[in-house]
Formats: sequence, structure tokens, C-alpha cells
Amino acid sequence: MGSYAQCWLDYFFVGSSKNDIDPDLISLFRQDDKIILSAPIHNLPRHLERYRESLNEDPNLKIIYYEAPVDVVRDRLDVLGYDLKTAEQAFGEWIKEERARTIESMQDWADRDLASRDMMEKYYRSTSEILSSLTSRSWIEGLKVIRSSGLEPDYYGRYEGPHDNTLIGYMLSNEWYGFPGYDFFVPLRLAIEACENGRKMIYDLTDLVWSGYFDYEEDFIAYGLDNAATDYSSKAKTIVLTEGKTDTWILQESLKLLYPHLQDYFSFLDFESSGFGGGVGNLANVVKAFAGAGIINNVVALFDNDTAGAAACKTLRRLTLPANIAIRQLPELDFLKDYPTIGPSGSIRLDVNGLAASIELYLGEDVLKIDGKNLSAVQWTGYDKAINQYQGEVLEKLQLHVRFREKISKGALPGPEWDPLRSVLKVVFSASAERNKRAICRRPVEYGL
Repeated sequence: MGSYAQCWLDYFFVGSSKNDIDPDLISLFRQDDKIILSAPIHNLPRHLERYRESLNEDPNLKIIYYEAPVDVVRDRLDVLGYDLKTAEQAFGEWIKEERARTIESMQDWADRDLASRDMMEKYYRSTSEILSSLTSRSWIEGLKVIRSSGLEPDYYGRYEGPHDNTLIGYMLSNEWYGFPGYDFFVPLRLAIEACENGRKMIYDLTDLVWSGYFDYEEDFIAYGLDNAATDYSSKAKTIVLTEGKTDTWILQESLKLLYPHLQDYFSFLDFESSGFGGGVGNLANVVKAFAGAGIINNVVALFDNDTAGAAACKTLRRLTLPANIAIRQLPELDFLKDYPTIGPSGSIRLDVNGLAASIELYLGEDVLKIDGKNLSAVQWTGYDKAINQYQGEVLEKLQLHVRFREKISKGALPGPEWDPLRSVLKVVFSASAERNKRAICRRPVEYGL
């Protein structure tokens, strides 16, 4: 019969992988998410009660599973490209390919002169009719019905009951409730929508360990990350390139504080050990070098929201860069539309978006107000004839860096003053979204070839 690693959303069973761990599902967890329960275990979670009899017979047995908040899992899926919209589209592509295979099987049985021909032809016709109307939304609604009704799937035979020959019956008769593909991130992302009150995602490995496929102390996370990353570049780490080591340091510290559960999905260029110099020109050269080197990871080159950055992006976008390299600038902020500047005409408040917004202007007003009252001003430094606009630079950068370091060291929960840096990180998170979407939605067709 085999052994299974089972995926749950709280007490709702979602799906399983047979005789092995699914590298994608385990990659959504981290080392600290691992839970091992040793005897005596008095209060087993409801979804683990099936082990009670075996535990009573052998007190040396242990329960092993991984557990993470659903919100964390959702964020990780989104970063990997599996937002709700993409998951819905990919689901539709998988169903379309499955229906095509079902129709082909129905026609194949129609051509056979066997006693079971009529039965099998009828089965495939019924399945084809169900698939023809199956959408991601009807699948989610089906999950809600199954969950609220306490219905259980029957994967070892044909489901028989009040929902026979209906969508619900089809879902209860197939693994992952009828999702026909191998990319389990798709049904998981949709299942999360059906379990709005779910607080935890659980990946139960107990059955696999008891059957001898793995040991309790196995490094399951390394196993998952290594295997998932080798399958698709969209699931490997995204490489983030910036204009210098300060930009990188600020983004790394912000990511660690604001989105600690997403750190492992990003890698930053190490300016210190690599020997790369900083500056907008060097960043442009690094992008060209990466393009020529054939790097398969997603790459995000993040330029300042200023004149020099705009000029570099304009030049790079004239080149034929690989699809995995995204060119982005720091986002525009309403806060920067009325900012103090110093120029030949004296002090005046202007919109510095696209002209002088380096990473320092995203550190928060609490950092930028060095004297506690006034924002550190932008000084105009030159004119770029190529794009016909001035370039500016915020004053007292080094002091701003010191203040930001102090801000981090306080260890307080991040509030609204971190919103500008949140907006920067969201640019990084979404930079490869379109490319990831194309790759995710192309897999059903590639699988059918």
C-alpha cells in the first residue's frame, strides 16, 4: 500500500506524497518548524490520532511533523510566484490538459472490442463532463463543502455516496481532490483560500519515518531546498543586485526584520568579498556580466529612484536581456513629492521622485529628521543631458546610516515608519512575478508533451 507524507491545513487533510517527501512542500518550512513528539503523548492533535494504537503498542515510536503559520506559507508561495491569480490560471491549464487526456482515453476505449468497453467509456465520458465545468473557484467551493461536511476522500476505490458522479464525488475519489498535476504548490495555494480559518500548515512525515524511508534526525529542509531549486529556476534563490554595499546592507537588515520568513528566498551580491565596486555604472556592468554568464536564477537589479538610475535603466532596457533579469528602480513615494531641496535658487520643496531618491530617503522620517524636526535636505549636484533632468543627493548620508543602525538595534516591533522600506522590498518580491507566472502556467503543457 505504501507510506505517505501528508499535508494538512489544521485538521483538514489536503493531499499526500507516496513513499517520499515532496521537495516543494517541505521547502516551505524551516528547521525550527520541525516537531518530534516522544512518548508518553497524552494529547495528540486530532489529525495525528490515527497513530494512537501504534504508540500504545510501541512506546519507542515518535511522531514527526513540520508546522508553520498559514500566513507565512502564503507569503512564501507568493514570493515564489504562486499568488492566487497565478494559481487559479495554472489550475485551469492543468485541468484543460487533463480533460484532453480523458477524451483521448475515452476514444481509445471506444475503439476496443472488450467486455469492459462500455463501462470504461462511460467512466471517461462522465469524468470529461465534470472536468469541462471545473474551475479553480468551483474547486475551492468544493473543498469548503467537503471540509464543512466532514467528508473524507477515498483514494483506494471509487467514491460511492450521495455525491456520486458529481464534482464532489470526483474530488473525493482522487489524490489532491482531483488536481491532476505534479506542481502541488497550485492546489495548496487554492486550498488555503478554502480554509480561511486555518492557522497552521502541517506536513506529517511520521508514516515515512516509521516505514524506514527516512530517519528522525534527517535534514529534511536541506533535502527539500536542494531538490526544489534544481527543478525550476523560479524556485531557486532570487539574486538581488544593488548600487553598493550600503544599499545591500539596508535591504538585508530590513528583510530580516520585516519579512524574516522570506530571507532564504533571496541572495545579495557580496561587494566586500567579490571585489565589485559600488555605483550606478558598476551595477549596470554587473547586470551585463550576469546576462552574458547565463545565470538561471531570477535576478533583480535595483537602481536608485534618481536621474542616474533612470539613465542606466533606459540604457539597459535597450539591450536584449534574458527573461530572468529584471531591471527595477526604487518605488515612487507620496512622501517624496514635497521634499526639502537646496539649489542655486535656495531652499525649496520639490518632488524628488525620479531625481534624487536614493535608498537613504526610504529609511523613514524618524531617521531623516536628524535634528528631530527637519528632514535632511536634498542638494542638486548636476544635470544629465541624456535624459534632460537634474540629479540630486541627500545630505549627511553617513549620519543617516548611523541613525538607521540605531533604529535597528532598538529591536522594537516595526511600525508605519518602516512603510517606505516595505515598499522597496515589495518591488523586489514582485520583480520576477510575470516570468514566474509564465513558467508556472507553462508546466501543464510541457508535462503533456
